[in-house]
Amino acid sequence: MSVAQPADNTPWWSTIFELREIAAGGYESAPIHSGLPRLYGGQVGAQSLLAAAATVDPGRVVHSLQTSFLHAGDDTRAIAYEASQVRDSRSMATRVVNARQDGRMLATSVVSFHTAPSGDCPASIEHEWPSAPNEPVPDPDKLPSRSASLSDRYGPDIPDAAAPRWPVDLRYVDHVPWSDSAAPPRNRIWLKAIDYPRHIAGADAAALAFATDLPMFEPVYFPTGIAWRDMVGHTAFVGATLNHSVWFHRPARLDDWLLLEQFAPIAHGYRAFCRGELRSRSGQLVASVAQEMVFVTPRTRAEPTVSSGDRT
Repeated sequence: MSVAQPADNTPWWSTIFELREIAAGGYESAPIHSGLPRLYGGQVGAQSLLAAAATVDPGRVVHSLQTSFLHAGDDTRAIAYEASQVRDSRSMATRVVNARQDGRMLATSVVSFHTAPSGDCPASIEHEWPSAPNEPVPDPDKLPSRSASLSDRYGPDIPDAAAPRWPVDLRYVDHVPWSDSAAPPRNRIWLKAIDYPRHIAGADAAALAFATDLPMFEPVYFPTGIAWRDMVGHTAFVGATLNHSVWFHRPARLDDWLLLEQFAPIAHGYRAFCRGELRSRSGQLVASVAQEMVFVTPRTRAEPTVSSGDRT
């Protein structure tokens, strides 16, 4: 099977979102080369969500995605997804989706759905805590895009693993990862997807899952002062996502800007953890994200037995 190689003006979403049904609950995705060294975990999580969404009633909306990565994947080969029905109650539904490549398990995801409420929920507990610290956030239109910032920093010598061609516009607020200076393990990033097909069931949530996987590892190494080029080039560390979870609190469209507020409170014993909140331009909390990663140095690489890999 040929590998899709999108031109700069051709969004990837049509390939990422195109799952071919091969059996009841079974789907297959076409290969698409991301430019990253290995299969991108955000693609696997997003496509697992889409496979699950295709098996539930249209009135149900996804409220959580929890993906555990088990083995590294090859982005030149197709991926098979098998969605199994675990629960279908009056208001809830749960699917377990296994992603395989040539029979080898890459990841397993638990995707949960809830019947969307109609109108107000008078008997529901309702509150929303404001973002803290409540600092001013620059307008995203006044910040450089990720690709523009990379070009300014590296010119034509952008590392291949940086995936400069990306279907999500990221605009950094507090700390640009390639500044090569130490910083606290937190950041704020504006995110917006470029021309994704919203008519597909689960598209908004899948785009959000895809977009949040890439930047979540960055605050982990901010306090170290390690050069960004060494991180993406795997000369300082080799990193991989162990699990990635997203909780969807409100319907959210990623064709408008969302602010990702990240914080990596701990890195210890080869593992690191980062959490984040996504807010609309009006400040509404629309989703929460958490990711656990493993980082090993070339000297200690053989010590943890980890073979999942989706990370630069």
